[in-house]
Amino acid sequence: MSKLNESLFVRCPYHRARGYLAAGVGQQIDSKAPLTLRVPLVGVELKKDVIVTFTPGIDPMHMDQPWRIHWTPEGGGPYPDFDGELTVRADDDYTNCVLELVGEYKPPGGMLGKSFDLVAGSRIAALTARALLERLGEEFVARYNEEESQKGAPASS
Repeated sequence: MSKLNESLFVRCPYHRARGYLAAGVGQQIDSKAPLTLRVPLVGVELKKDVIVTFTPGIDPMHMDQPWRIHWTPEGGGPYPDFDGELTVRADDDYTNCVLELVGEYKPPGGMLGKSFDLVAGSRIAALTARALLERLGEEFVARYNEEESQKGAPASS
């Protein structure tokens, strides 16, 4: 098994980001939602549709709400399944947050797949995770900024 551990600092308050993630993931519990994973490489972008499932995770410290995440490549192919946890964590003063994706996957293809993973596959996995976190982070920041801008707007009649 290969390990994956990626995180991203996001300029969105922890409590808001946690709510955004819960709302988005909560809609997908007990469903197999399609998701397109994208990997930006030099001069090309790889993308693969995966089927994602979420279930509530358990934080033994009762500080965060982790979400168990599993994805499997739609239509199969030489792509690994992934099992992990997606979590929003607070920064020091809760004014920003950190999105974290931790998990593991088994490179397909036996010894050849393991060799590929050592050379390039693990890097592709990290870039894929990073791209997913960036997409989520951008959504959180956009939603937060929109909500904040509405606070100063006059109520429409």
